[in-house]
Amino acid sequence: MQQIIKSKIKEKIILDKEHQNIIAALNQKIESLEKQLLECQNVEQQHKKMNGLLYKEVDNLKKEIFQLKKENSIYKENLQAELLRSNIPK
Repeated sequence: MQQIIKSKIKEKIILDKEHQNIIAALNQKIESLEKQLLECQNVEQQHKKMNGLLYKEVDNLKKEIFQLKKENSIYKENLQAELLRSNIPK
């Protein structure tokens, strides 16, 4: 009977050590995954920031294009007026 108890205790100790090793490996994996998640979140924040900056740049460029089109139409009107004046016989 005592031999069986000793055998069971040894098995229990072996199982406990195996479980500790498994738990340690899982903890390492969890830490690794948490680190990767944090890195991904940082990358996502950087992308959001860059995306916001790009939208601002696009808006600025749209305003600039609008202004240039306006100036271009003024130049065209002035050019047409000059051409009309130069075509009028004196």
